[in-house]
Amino acid sequence: MSEPFFSAAEARRLLSLGLPVFVAQLSQTGMTFVDTAMTGQYATADMAAVAVAGSIWAPISLLGVGCLLALSPMSAHLVGGNRRAEAPHLLRQGIWLTCCLAAVLMALFQLISHNIHYFGLEPELADLAGGYLRAMLWGLPGFMLFVNVRSFLEGFSRTRPAMVIGLLGLALNVPCNYGFIYGVWGLPCLGAVGCGVATSLCYWFMALCMILYACRDKLTRDLGPLFLPMLLPSTARLPEHRASRFDPKLIIRVFRIGFPGALAIFFEVSLFALTALLLAPLGQTVVAGHQIALNYSALIFMVPMSLNITATIRVGRLLGGGRIWRAHTAARTALLLGAGTAAVTALLTVACRYLIVAVYNNDPDVVALAAGLLLLASIYQVVDALQTISIGILRGYNDTRVISFICFTAYCIIGLPLGFVLSRTDWLMPAMGAQGFWIAYIAALTFGACCYLCRVRYLHGLPEEAVLQKIRK
Repeated sequence: MSEPFFSAAEARRLLSLGLPVFVAQLSQTGMTFVDTAMTGQYATADMAAVAVAGSIWAPISLLGVGCLLALSPMSAHLVGGNRRAEAPHLLRQGIWLTCCLAAVLMALFQLISHNIHYFGLEPELADLAGGYLRAMLWGLPGFMLFVNVRSFLEGFSRTRPAMVIGLLGLALNVPCNYGFIYGVWGLPCLGAVGCGVATSLCYWFMALCMILYACRDKLTRDLGPLFLPMLLPSTARLPEHRASRFDPKLIIRVFRIGFPGALAIFFEVSLFALTALLLAPLGQTVVAGHQIALNYSALIFMVPMSLNITATIRVGRLLGGGRIWRAHTAARTALLLGAGTAAVTALLTVACRYLIVAVYNNDPDVVALAAGLLLLASIYQVVDALQTISIGILRGYNDTRVISFICFTAYCIIGLPLGFVLSRTDWLMPAMGAQGFWIAYIAALTFGACCYLCRVRYLHGLPEEAVLQKIRK
């Protein structure tokens, strides 16, 4: 059978699924921006505490959330294979996994929060950052539960609920922050800690909204009670054997598929967090310019990240239905869409780099440095899009083991050492400062993109039976 390299119909489906995902991702980024901006208006020390604690919170929390991303392709496989009745059982086992992971990570955050002064922080900053982490850790189960139910719905191609609920969470975050940071409306004045309390409340609000929507959605209403079997006594007679409350084998399978991808996210986020620490001795101008370029890049990254999630959903659903050739076409279409949009954003970045930097800062030295870093950022946008979307395709195949290995090699073996050598030493050439790390980013992302694309090509060459066996493992 001849496979089209690009399908306009698939492109429309991907864009239809991906636009709500993009808005939902922006809402998550928006909450981080709101936290930083509102604490900055309150006190510089509180803003610094949120920034420091956030650099600890992000990689560790994403390590747990990343494990749950396996639920999206697994749910899509069931729906695509006309096994919708098994999807609620998968959802419930994901909730059990969420409880276990959340308990471990909450204990870890509690330990870190009481020992955060070992990071070399001043006592006041350490107290504020530790208090912020202790407030945030109570919201972690809510955020993970939100991701859990969102992934279940994504298997049914339901991406708009996460968009709407994400925007509602962002809207709620502003008054909650105002109340708990400044102590208005009878609430205590908590500063940075209040910011953590507000964000935790918003995470639980989003989780409860997702649960309510999942129970009332017309596509899942006929599947029976989604959450009730978890609450029934073990002696209760359930309508079907797959509705059992606890399935250790399936829980382990979800974790086994999701953990390699979670490690990849952890390595990537940790690299960018370590970069800021390694550049700190070079002065405030270097750090400020780097942070501006990094913040903008994170915003632009939401486009390929949305296509990553969309490709996982679409490819997973087609594979679950045994439509292997359609899955190949959908994967290639997603890659071409990602490369095309990245090329456009790269050109816009080059053309508007000084305007972009002006939004953040007007110091001439910072502007000059950040504008130069945005030129380097524009170079890697295409390869970053290709590697990000390729990871989404591999998730759709449940082929995640290779992801962590490639990501570890790209970031920890190539990116971090090369960045340090180029930026801080004269071993290869005169020390380049921040530019050295951004050149290392280009090398690491290019290596990762080449490896992931080769893996996708390998999967596309497998016989149909081998592919179907892989997604059923």
